[in-house]
Amino acid sequence: MSKLIVSGQPDDLKHMPEVNPPAHARLDVTCDHVTQALRAMRGSKACGSATVFGQSMHLLVNDAITRADIEKKLLGVGIQGAEIHVIGPSLEDVFVALTAKYANGNQAEKAA
Repeated sequence: MSKLIVSGQPDDLKHMPEVNPPAHARLDVTCDHVTQALRAMRGSKACGSATVFGQSMHLLVNDAITRADIEKKLLGVGIQGAEIHVIGPSLEDVFVALTAKYANGNQAEKAA
């Protein structure tokens, strides 16, 4: 069963606080072995979310994390030469953020 969780103009959805939480940045990280990199970044406390997008991944990270922190984490799993760029959210990022929030909300309701 499906349920509509939000509607609106694409630019409005991309600016929602659930998609762009305060004190966070969205990064595109292109590197070799992206699934291995994804596992490494998902294990980081400063990384709110990490999703694969082709040969890159989109990270939502705490502003406190630096480019050097990400490079060090990736070097720790043998990945060198990552390209890291600040980006705005895509509609796929909106989908990931809102479905994760909805799924977590449903889990909380079921636990109560």
